[in-house]
Amino acid sequence: MKYTTEHNKKFGGIHYFCAEILGSPVTCYVLRGRDGDMLIDTGIPFMRRALEEYLSDFDIRYILLTHAHVDHDSNAEKLRKSLGAEILLGERDRELIGHYGRQPVKATLRRYRLRNIQQNVCGRMKLFSTKPYVPNLLLNNHNTGVLRGLGFDADAVMLPGHTLGSVGVLSEDVLYCGDAFTAMWKKPDITPHAASVEAMAGSLERIIGISPKWLACGHGLPVAMRDARPVMKKYLFSYRKR
Repeated sequence: MKYTTEHNKKFGGIHYFCAEILGSPVTCYVLRGRDGDMLIDTGIPFMRRALEEYLSDFDIRYILLTHAHVDHDSNAEKLRKSLGAEILLGERDRELIGHYGRQPVKATLRRYRLRNIQQNVCGRMKLFSTKPYVPNLLLNNHNTGVLRGLGFDADAVMLPGHTLGSVGVLSEDVLYCGDAFTAMWKKPDITPHAASVEAMAGSLERIIGISPKWLACGHGLPVAMRDARPVMKKYLFSYRKR
């Protein structure tokens, strides 16, 4: 397993931990705060110990999950206990905790149709299910400013589509966007699956409107918005023509 962090390759001031497992990268981030730090996503079990070692340089008080898929929330409960942290999750993803099938996904592009079938089949297997946990705080459109009260110069951004409760974090010139966009294949690309393709298109439009300098994706290394923007616009143009 290969690990990359800001100690190996810098992207602005972004703190990140990327584990590459069989060629597939899974990325977690840390946002510094005035009264402690926040971990964004927790990865999969195989990377937990290395992630905990990386986190020893931080004071993690909160764990924000961009969405409740197994490759993002698997370590949430164990890290909550070991770090003494509170878990934040998008309200509409509460139903997904340990129950992937409650929000079946659709392929965002034709080339992902076979992959999408595999995703829905594997997602219902116990092996790919997260053990239940109870979030301390649920995020929705009415409390997106809650992070400021917790000591962060940041706001939650609702980015539904990949899951119905997907949420990002906007801090200065960085949007931590989870799987609303991806760099899974070492380049900016459209996320292969969405619980709502229509909502995902709306979230891409919202990201373009926000226009941050960096996108901190849930898979792969951070992407410059100048490189992501044309990919999003091309996809949205073809989506509108359907």
